[in-house]
Parts: sequence; structure tokens; C-alpha cells
Amino acid sequence: MTDVTRNDPGGDMTGVTRDDPGGDAMRRRVAGMVAVASDGEITSEEVLRSGGSFTALGVTSLTTLRLLDAIEEELGVEIDLGGDVDFLDSLDSLVGHILGVLSARPVSG
Repeated sequence: MTDVTRNDPGGDMTGVTRDDPGGDAMRRRVAGMVAVASDGEITSEEVLRSGGSFTALGVTSLTTLRLLDAIEEELGVEIDLGGDVDFLDSLDSLVGHILGVLSARPVSG
């Protein structure tokens, strides 16, 4: 499977922390993952500028599966496809879901 977290020339892959309440770093990171998961067919800039759905951007089912794999591997967030998956429709809804899962975890330290 394609490693969708590396080698995106337009993506900002800076660290994502809990100190980013608006999710800007997470938005950039996931947009970069989409770009690589689509094999460059969709750029991270297009994803970030789009206010519409992933489908309208041309995100295919294969791209979605690659993206979900990267989210699970890189962020440790497992996506349950057995329930409501409306959050997979756009960048903002997906990032909101990821941040919700991450914020529900206890802070280690």
C-alpha cells in the first residue's frame, strides 16, 4: 500500500499537537495525506481551498482507503466504517472527527 504521509511536495507535514484547537496543522497534514493518497491527482492546496466534498474534488474509493490507512498508521486513529461515515465527506468533517478522537484520549505524561 502507498505510504500517504510522505513526499507530498505541497504539503506541510509539521507536527500536530493538542495546542492547535482550530486544527490548522491537522488540516494541512490530512490535506497532504489526501494528495499523496491520490497519487498527486489532487494537490494539498486544492484540498485546503475546497469547501466542498471529497467526491467533488475527485477523491476515489481507493484514495479514501489509502487515506484511512495513513490516518490509522500515522495518527493512531482507527476509523470504523461500520457506522455513520458522513465525516468522510470533506476535509473539515474528517479533521473534526480525528480531533474528537484524539481529544477523548487521556494525555500521557
